[in-house]
Amino acid sequence: MASSSGIKAGKAYVELFADNSKLVRGLKMAESKVKNFGAKIGRMGAKIAGVAAAGIAPALLAIQAASNMEEVMNKFNVVFGKSAGQVKKWSDALAKDVGRSKRQIAEFMSEAQDLYMPMGFDSTAATAMSKTVTQLAIDMASFNNKNDADVFRDIQSALTGSSETMKKYGSNVKIGAVNNQLLSDSIDPKSATEQQKVMARLAIIMRETTAAQGDAKRSAEAYANQMKRTMGVLEDTGGAIGKALLPIVTPIVKKVGQIVEAFGEWAAKNKALTVLLFKVVAIVGALG
Repeated sequence: MASSSGIKAGKAYVELFADNSKLVRGLKMAESKVKNFGAKIGRMGAKIAGVAAAGIAPALLAIQAASNMEEVMNKFNVVFGKSAGQVKKWSDALAKDVGRSKRQIAEFMSEAQDLYMPMGFDSTAATAMSKTVTQLAIDMASFNNKNDADVFRDIQSALTGSSETMKKYGSNVKIGAVNNQLLSDSIDPKSATEQQKVMARLAIIMRETTAAQGDAKRSAEAYANQMKRTMGVLEDTGGAIGKALLPIVTPIVKKVGQIVEAFGEWAAKNKALTVLLFKVVAIVGALG
């Protein structure tokens, strides 16, 4: 004979499957709670990721700034040789004076020196020209509201014979003008050396840009120059921080490179397995 508890259990079983609305509501409620929990975890993860990114991004920028300066100084030290230390002091002083980053001024200086030395200028003359052209480029960019690097490249091109680049600044360094300058310097244009022609072009540019010279300091309080100064300070500060991080990061990057290289060699020797692994990853990703 069935017990009273057995009858009640059987009744509950019948009711459950005859009317499962309570069960469905319960499952839906559980599903909703799980979804809400997942959403909270997702938001928490996004916040953590945001905090991590906020901390990592400035460090990466600082490391990049330090790396850029390191690359510039590698060239700077080579082209200036024994006088690199003394020239760098002048370069840093100019950077502070006109409100530009130390990296930018050092880069202009090294590029100028690297152009003039192969032309036959001795180290002293080339350095003097590098200083003149670097400072002139900053002033002309400030005066004409142009990008410093663009103006620097225009002057460099003009000195090597491309007269068109200086027309927009009101300076004429065409052949006729250069020949007249050579004659005024008691040099026969027909027998003039490349160095003499470069010096003649520079003399013309200096003479015809007197209004621009010194403008970076004169208009230092203007918005454009203040913005350049601020960006320069930020780059220098980031570079100083990044310089401290480079000894830590460089070995890590080297190790990662070695791992990637080793995996590449392994993949080359195990092509079939590599393809299989790729398919597994692709399937797992698709299922996800």
